[in-house]
Amino acid sequence: MALRVLFLMLSAFPASCLAVAAPISPDAVPLLAFKSACADPAAALVSWTEASDPCSDRWRGITCRKPSPSPPPSSPPRVRRVVLEGLRLGGDAGAVAALAGLPMLSFLSLKNNSFTGSLGDVDFSTLAPHLKLLYLSGNGFSGRFPESVLRLRHLRRLDLSGNRLTCTIPPEIGHRLPSLLTLHLARNSLVGPLPASLGAMARLAKLNVSGNHLQGRIPKRLAAVFPASSFTGNPELCGAPLRRRCNEQLHMVYGGGGSGADTSHQPKRGRRRSNDRWMVAMIMAAVGAAVASLVAAALCGVLWLKNKKPERPRASSRTSSMAREETVRFDGCCVEFDVCTLMRGAAEMLGKGATATTYRVAMGGDNVIVDDASVVEEGKAGEVVVVKRMRRREGATREDERRKRKLAREMGTWRHANVVSLRAFYASADELLLVFDYVPNGSLHSLLHENRGPARVPLEWQTRLKLAQDAAQGLAYLHGVSGGKLAHRHLTSSNILVDAGGNARVSDFALLQLLVPAPAADEAAQKQDVHAFGVVLLEILTGRSPEDGNVDLALWARTVVREEWTSEVFDVELLPSRGGAEDEMVALLHVALLCVADDPGERPRMAVVAKMIEDIRDRGSKRSRYSASPSQVGHSYESSPSISEDTTRSTNASSS
Repeated sequence: MALRVLFLMLSAFPASCLAVAAPISPDAVPLLAFKSACADPAAALVSWTEASDPCSDRWRGITCRKPSPSPPPSSPPRVRRVVLEGLRLGGDAGAVAALAGLPMLSFLSLKNNSFTGSLGDVDFSTLAPHLKLLYLSGNGFSGRFPESVLRLRHLRRLDLSGNRLTCTIPPEIGHRLPSLLTLHLARNSLVGPLPASLGAMARLAKLNVSGNHLQGRIPKRLAAVFPASSFTGNPELCGAPLRRRCNEQLHMVYGGGGSGADTSHQPKRGRRRSNDRWMVAMIMAAVGAAVASLVAAALCGVLWLKNKKPERPRASSRTSSMAREETVRFDGCCVEFDVCTLMRGAAEMLGKGATATTYRVAMGGDNVIVDDASVVEEGKAGEVVVVKRMRRREGATREDERRKRKLAREMGTWRHANVVSLRAFYASADELLLVFDYVPNGSLHSLLHENRGPARVPLEWQTRLKLAQDAAQGLAYLHGVSGGKLAHRHLTSSNILVDAGGNARVSDFALLQLLVPAPAADEAAQKQDVHAFGVVLLEILTGRSPEDGNVDLALWARTVVREEWTSEVFDVELLPSRGGAEDEMVALLHVALLCVADDPGERPRMAVVAKMIEDIRDRGSKRSRYSASPSQVGHSYESSPSISEDTTRSTNASSS
């Protein structure tokens, strides 16, 4: 295979061309080798010519970038993405092997073409330093699972579905590809058990192995995370979340390159199964007779009770309704939203946490490409929303599900300029999808703490004070509209987001209540929110992050004030503003200290906190005839977003 690829690369140019001059981009050679090795009946690669350059002449499906942030002027751009989807390209796996000569490649997609041949013979290991997305679905690749893919240590998304792969899934896949976010192996001919190592992939958000010939019990870790649709179409696969119970122990032997099961005892097994079928039939007949008797007795009892108490209310309709799928849209939601529209959207996973997995979804968009440095949208982008996917809690009762849907309906009615709005939700027996506004400009945490250094544009005082007032008003509204029964329970500067107008908006309010049994109405929970908000105010004033772990921010601030060196508490970035605004800073510091009081009874309600901050800002307006406008805010946080703390940071985007 290696000799053939070398021959294809050398034959892509006449000898005279090779002797006289090299192409502008060194990546032209493997690309032209790929072109010469594959069939192109639709002339999709007509722009790929020897006389042109893949980067400067914009070959179809090719995206280039300089190899480093500060490359030498003479350094040519290198190919980073090869996206050739649905172009009727064909050829054997040797054509794909030619693309392994692109050392800077981070995204390779050849899905929905007509490539064939053994994928196990392709060496992808040369792409290990940079490759993060590999999509080869919808072709005719055959052979075993490509072992060289396991060397792609930075791989985030792998899609080999819709091919003819055989043999087993490598048992060590979960340990070799720890960064994988999505794994699609559906509609192949894979056999054997599901590797237990898949359960060790903590970041894996989507798995699909349906439509194969896998066997055995589904590992518990996978059963707890992924729905039944991830495993359907495997007749010998059993255990939760499938309804097929594991009643037999199958002793199957698979080789690394073998063709399936050891069949040396097939006749004996066939006789045993025949006897088992007769026994099962007899047991079922006996059970059926017993059940029929019980049903008849139950019907008699029901008729007797009905005659005795004709007014008895029926509760079955409510409980049965909780098992149905339900889609609810609120005011301002996307037009004609349903779960199918959502699933068709181009989705980017923002993170995965204890409460939910968070996605940024462009509904109606054709395609979204993501890599480590940027997001490139190809095709028409639809309405962008954020979706939080919450799995059903183990042991949850029907009453818990009824309460969850009721709370989701209540959350959908909350509308305030400083709150991230819930626009719709989809509920089923297995999961809850919450659709929120997408807030693109990052979080308060990122504005305060990221990119600190000489080149950072400081977040000036008037902007900080405005964001503090916005967040206080949003949290006060949520405490009031919920009748004092709900609380945020996890308020941090990371889930106070900043919209395009420079307004702070509180996100993730009451999400924890969707996961746990209904708490008793308790003012103490809202007092915990007040304490958390006080810590946020201290972040705004000091520039310190409570995540540093070196100091208790509230205790440190109280000590500073007690020792009468209050001015030392303020962020060094606020030095230019102290001259005229130090009184406002001290006033806000006293509000923060009230919020973080040790005794919850001494902490003010959020409505009072919001009014105090409003008064401080009004006094500042009288002192100065100008303050920061919303449009000025955008200059200080242009590229430092972060996501809510209940998710794992995996992208530069930010959402509710």
